[in-house]
Amino acid sequence: MTEKVPRWREVATALTEGIRGGIYEPGKKLPTEHDLARHFQLNRHTIRRALEELANAGLIRTEQGRGSFVSDDPVEYRIHARPRFSEWMEGVNRHAARRKLVLRRMPADEVPDRVLVHAALGAPREVILLERVGYADERPVSYSRHVFDAALHDGLLAALEAQDSITGALNGLGIESLRQRTQVTARCPDSHEASLLRMEPTDPLLRTVGYNVTPAGRPIELSIGHYPARRMQLVFELLQPDMTDIMHDASPR
Repeated sequence: MTEKVPRWREVATALTEGIRGGIYEPGKKLPTEHDLARHFQLNRHTIRRALEELANAGLIRTEQGRGSFVSDDPVEYRIHARPRFSEWMEGVNRHAARRKLVLRRMPADEVPDRVLVHAALGAPREVILLERVGYADERPVSYSRHVFDAALHDGLLAALEAQDSITGALNGLGIESLRQRTQVTARCPDSHEASLLRMEPTDPLLRTVGYNVTPAGRPIELSIGHYPARRMQLVFELLQPDMTDIMHDASPR
């Protein structure tokens, strides 16, 4: 005799198939318990039991007063002396893309985060500001602001206009960039960040402040990144043996 499958398990199976089949996308809200009960023609207690099963399996998360959301499939992004967004995304089988929002030369006193800029770049008169959004599999996973000393190279603005890759633009000018240090904080996004990254106002946001220098230790870039914490996991790699000499050369003098 075939044992009858509990109705809550049938619901859990149907929702699981919907999540894995892309009907319910990562980060998106599931229908309410009331709507699910009406759809499956079951009581809310049965629906709640099915949702508990999905939460225990890590497929959804439930937020009190807001409902149930499909768990994000987080991207692991490694930060080390030479962070490369596109190369890393491809290495973990993610399709990477970028969209430039701002690219212009401007007085250093007018740039956002000017206190950080002056501290990082040594009070330059003019800077080049680049803002962009990074995508992994068409989902926004980063909003970054990059500030360069405009005196670094006469061709820097044109190089950044011609290339999506900052590393490629700098290398084309004969400039090597190393990450000297990175600071990380966490908070909720402001309205602009939430809009660009498709986040809820109460979602956690990771903010990084990176200081990039040449191998000789000359400051060249302040990089400020914003990452949806549920979509991006930042992993800091320990110093590798062959990087010791490079990082020693890049230390403050």
